[in-house]
Parts: sequence; structure tokens; C-alpha cells
Amino acid sequence: MLQLLIAGLTVGSEYGLIALGIHIILRATRAVSFAQGEFAIVGGLIALSIVDALHVSVWIALAGATLAGFALGIAFERVVLRPAGRAGETGATIATIGTVFVLLYGHALVPSWGSEPHPFTPFWPSSNVTLSLSKGEPPLVIPAQSIWVAALLAVALVALYLFFERTYYGKAIRAAADNPLGARLIGIDVRSTRAISVGLGIALAAYAGTIIGPITLVGGAAGFALTIKGFVAAILGGLESPVGCVAGGLVVGVLEALVTAQFGNDVAEPIVYALLLVMLLVRPQGLFGRRDAVRD
Repeated sequence: MLQLLIAGLTVGSEYGLIALGIHIILRATRAVSFAQGEFAIVGGLIALSIVDALHVSVWIALAGATLAGFALGIAFERVVLRPAGRAGETGATIATIGTVFVLLYGHALVPSWGSEPHPFTPFWPSSNVTLSLSKGEPPLVIPAQSIWVAALLAVALVALYLFFERTYYGKAIRAAADNPLGARLIGIDVRSTRAISVGLGIALAAYAGTIIGPITLVGGAAGFALTIKGFVAAILGGLESPVGCVAGGLVVGVLEALVTAQFGNDVAEPIVYALLLVMLLVRPQGLFGRRDAVRD
């Protein structure tokens, strides 16, 4: 059971980061980005290319993929979301669905990427951690990569907290997301803050796709499924709560691991997706959301 819990928390870390990216972009643009999972796939492939082409450390590849994700996010906001947003939030959301297929079939055309997943270099070639909980019980084996995923998730969350809570520009982004008109009146460039927010959201996706790469491989065609699970995580924890998004991702990951082990993936997938409908019917604000939350 504990072994499954660790596996679920590891995969759930990726869902949580994708959900957090959805939250950041939604607050800034009022549009749901259904391309987050595909950007995670592309981010992992960019990291793979950096390692293969430049023969550098996987840590440099992680930094490069995250920065590339940020740049892609800026371009995504300028080329896709901003023009589509002239037709309203619905138009921008539909444009993100179109982006899914552009990225899906686009990265498959890159010769070194293709449509199949690829193995990725571990972040630290260390042995697994083995814990003996009690006599007579099999030892608990914690994969070294799972430890690194948890540590890198914590690093990302601390960095985001410090940026949004302790820096002037982070506070300006929050102000522009909460009250665009008021932000303009005090001199904040709302267009710029929206672009930075989308860049951060896509950077998180690329970061997530890279840190999980040594475990689940990079590339492939599972991007849209990642988006939906990230969206389930955001709804479960609370689409308006950053903490809820991450917590929801961890819960979805654990639930998926437990059900898969017991009944197989064919049962786990429908249950995870059904959780989205249940939460929308029972508690639409999510586990960490306020009941009096008002959505404009």
C-alpha cells in the first residue's frame, strides 16, 4: 500500500503542476488552457534534445526546458490567446484546444522526437532508499527519482510563493488578475502581466514534463490525458486555490495508482474522469475553495 502511495504521489506531482499552470493562466486570461499537457510533453522533449545535442547535465536541460517553456508561453499568449480573446474567454479556450493538435502532430514531425516516448536521463544516478518498517514485513523501497520529483516540486512551489508574495512584479501580476481596470489606473501594464502569467503557466508544464521524464519517459501522445487529469486535480482541490490545485493533483495521482493496482488502468481512467463530474455536482468550488466564491 505504501509503495502505491509513493508511486501515486510521484505521478500526482506532475498533475499538480499542470493544475497550477491552469490556475495561473485562468486567473490572468479567464480562459482554460487545455494545451498544458501537450506543453509538458514538448518541455520534456526539449530537455531530451538539450541533453543529446549539447551533452550537458540533466540539470542544465531542466533549466533550459523551463526557460523554453516560458518563451513558448509568451509566444502562445501573443499569437494565440490574445487574438482569440477578442471573441471572449470562450474563443480563447477553444483556441487552446486547437493548440493541442498543432503541438501533438507538430512534435511528431520532428525527426529526433517522433510520436513515441523516449527514456530520459535520471536526475541523480543514486540507489533507491530502502526502509524496514517492521520485522517480517517486506521493506519499503522508495525510488530515488521519486525523491527528486518531490524535492523539485517543493522547489517550484517555494519559488512561485516567493515570486508572487515577495516581489513587486509578482504582486502586480496578482493585482492585474484580480482587478484589471484598477491595475491599469495605477499604471500596471495588464497586457504584459498576462503574458508573463501565461509564460509561467507553460514553464510549469515544461518543468513538470521534465522532472517526471526519468519515470514516465518523455514524448508520446498522452498530452491531452495529462491536461484532463490536471483539470480534474484543479477542480478537486479548487480551481481558485493554488494550494488546492497541487493537493488535488496529489490526490488524483494516489487514487489513480490505487485503482490501477486493484482493477487495472481500464477502470482507473473512467473513475478519475468521473471524479470531475462528482466534484462539479457536489462541491464545485473544490475542497480548498470557499463556498461564497464568486466567479465573474
